[in-house]
Amino acid sequence: MHSWKKKLVVSQLALACTLAITSQANATTYDTWTYYDNPTTALDWTNMDNPGTVDGNYVNYSGFVYYNNTNGDFDQSFNGDTVNGTISTYYLNHDYTDGTNGNANQLDIANSVIHGSITSILPGGYLAHNGAYDMGYGYRQPGDAVIDTTWHDGDVFTLNIANSTIDDDYEALYFTDYYKDGDVTKSTNGLFDVSEGVAVNLDVESNINISNNSRVAGIALSQGNTYNEAYTTESHTWDNNINVSNSTVTSGSNTILESSGYGHFGNSDEPSDYTGPGDVALSFQDSSSSDYAMKNNAYFSNSTLMGDVAFTSTWNANFDPIGHDSNGDNVPDTNGGWADDGLNVDELNLTLDNG
Repeated sequence: MHSWKKKLVVSQLALACTLAITSQANATTYDTWTYYDNPTTALDWTNMDNPGTVDGNYVNYSGFVYYNNTNGDFDQSFNGDTVNGTISTYYLNHDYTDGTNGNANQLDIANSVIHGSITSILPGGYLAHNGAYDMGYGYRQPGDAVIDTTWHDGDVFTLNIANSTIDDDYEALYFTDYYKDGDVTKSTNGLFDVSEGVAVNLDVESNINISNNSRVAGIALSQGNTYNEAYTTESHTWDNNINVSNSTVTSGSNTILESSGYGHFGNSDEPSDYTGPGDVALSFQDSSSSDYAMKNNAYFSNSTLMGDVAFTSTWNANFDPIGHDSNGDNVPDTNGGWADDGLNVDELNLTLDNG
């Protein structure tokens, strides 16, 4: 073999190794729930130390998504990654922006595995040991954006899931607390229950796109805060859209898999088929305190829906279904709703196309 051909082969091999190393480096595994243990002192089960406490014993959370990740948050894109635990979009969803300059209200998940869930609420959990719960804890990220509690109709969260799995697993952190009793090291086993719903749990207006052989263990959408002092007309609705193509949505679990007997991908500890009524894959729930209707659209194309669909609807907060007298003539003349009666009615439109 000529020397230049030898060099070419070596160069190609080096390039292949470089690409492999780069790819492996980008395929990252993240644990959003961790336990920090001071091995000399025991965890106070009824009053856990605050996260970040020097020499403390505490459960730590590191799963927030934000477009400015200077505080160690996840950015808005996962590709080829594995996440164990809970991803929270709370700050991303509640920091109203115009969507420019890289601050879009959007999360993209591709070629990844989420062993756990995605939620728009502040994450939290319950500390437990010896078969009993001791205390509940919620988590905030110091230094993140000031939360905008006003509803901005049309500021819709977009969640794109492609060739990925979200399996509603990892709903509890199991850990061991070590401590010293004199010169003897002892330990206590405990858990931190973080089961806050199924694979996708959102209380913000959402567009969810699931594609390319993805599997999602349950979607639960609820109508969150709809307060805006400037909204005085009937031109507003709470809108959710789900588009699923060449993928599968199954039931999930609202409780810890190991202890409850109910699990992801159906009611078992491992993936399974639909087991009967009550095994819910899609859930929609409006708010009885809202003046605005919740409009839901779900479209499945060449996809499988493996579970029940639950839709909970109530009258708008100021709507009187039997009507009442507004002018004193003892004749009911208004129901207190919007003039366009379609805005007084919640909707769920579900289409299964070649599923």
